[in-house]
Amino acid sequence: MIRDTSGQDVQIAAVPPWKNPRILKIGGAVLATLAFLAWGISAWRATGSVDSTLSLSRINVAQVERGDLVRDLVVQGKVVAANSPTLYSPAQGIVKFTVKAGDNVERGQLLAEVDSPELSNQLAQEQALLNKLTVELQRQKIQAKRQQLENQQKADLAKVNLTAARREQKRAELSMEKQIISQLDFEKTGDDLARAQLEYEQAVQNAELEKESLAFETQTLELQVSQQKLQVTDLERRVRDLKILSPVNGTIGSLAVAQRSAIPANAPLITVVDLTSFELEAAVPENYADDLGLAMAVEINLGGKKLPGEITAISPEVIGNQVQARVRFTDGQPQNLRQNLRLTARILLENRNDVMLVKRGSFLDQSGGRYAFRLNEEQQAERVPIQIGALGLSQVEIVSGLKEGDRIIVSAAEELENAQLVALKQ
Repeated sequence: MIRDTSGQDVQIAAVPPWKNPRILKIGGAVLATLAFLAWGISAWRATGSVDSTLSLSRINVAQVERGDLVRDLVVQGKVVAANSPTLYSPAQGIVKFTVKAGDNVERGQLLAEVDSPELSNQLAQEQALLNKLTVELQRQKIQAKRQQLENQQKADLAKVNLTAARREQKRAELSMEKQIISQLDFEKTGDDLARAQLEYEQAVQNAELEKESLAFETQTLELQVSQQKLQVTDLERRVRDLKILSPVNGTIGSLAVAQRSAIPANAPLITVVDLTSFELEAAVPENYADDLGLAMAVEINLGGKKLPGEITAISPEVIGNQVQARVRFTDGQPQNLRQNLRLTARILLENRNDVMLVKRGSFLDQSGGRYAFRLNEEQQAERVPIQIGALGLSQVEIVSGLKEGDRIIVSAAEELENAQLVALKQ
């Protein structure tokens, strides 16, 4: 007979499920998970499906308001002399300076002298030629008077002969009536009268023609003398210009050549800086070049003092992404200005009256001016599209997308880049 395992079995009493420790552990975990999910769902409902959360201490908030916008531009510049002429050599020669770099000079003061024997010799030759032509003109005038006198004498003699021939004609007529002379002699007196008349008329005409010819020759010589006088005057001016004088009150900037140097004509010699006329040379970014204009108002900052100015010149070329503009002081030049002094200038580009404004901030760079985050009553910031207008130094014009009284975030944050709704916390 085979024996079974019934002798090894032990009967165990059944335990209720709520008293099983394993089931209790699993149930506790499930209840905790359900509680967390319930809290998350309630928090999600409370926050309105926000994309991110941002602390108020990390952002700057500004309110949209109405006002006047001054569109301006702050640039850096340096003080330069508005008048700094460079003096050149008037002729070839040897230069001798009477001043050195840095000397203060007055207008009309001798700065340098050029020794030019060639120019001096040319002046002497032209003066001699002028004297010669002047003597020839005087001789021509005397000759013209003599010739006119001779021609007048010939005309007077012809007139006397004409008068005598007329008298003979009358005598011949009386003799012919009395049959004293022959017909042949009578006709001969008539021929003599006609010849005398012709000779007189030709003498008068020749005298007039000779007078005109002499006047023409005299006038030709006078024109030559006048031309030579102009030549001599020009050479005298060039010789005077060999003494180089200061055109302004100022200081010597630099000497282009050394003392007693041989120089060609029109070579630069010396630069004089006019210390009474300064301007500001400002570097303007090229993207503002089209907004610049002549006579545009400028506010210059000199040691905390605001000085008025205006743009007088704009460079036509762009160098290093900048355009150079010249600004002059409109209310008189201030004292103690120096060459190359660095100053800050505020160029007033445009004035806009009664527009919506908001404080300018880094949100413009982050959004490109296409959108902004507007605060609502639930301590949230929602993304809204906007359109901006003119940019001022501290404010920006809002064209559309916002209304007066709205508050927006004007600072930039990573949480705002791709979010639509952001919760704000203290």
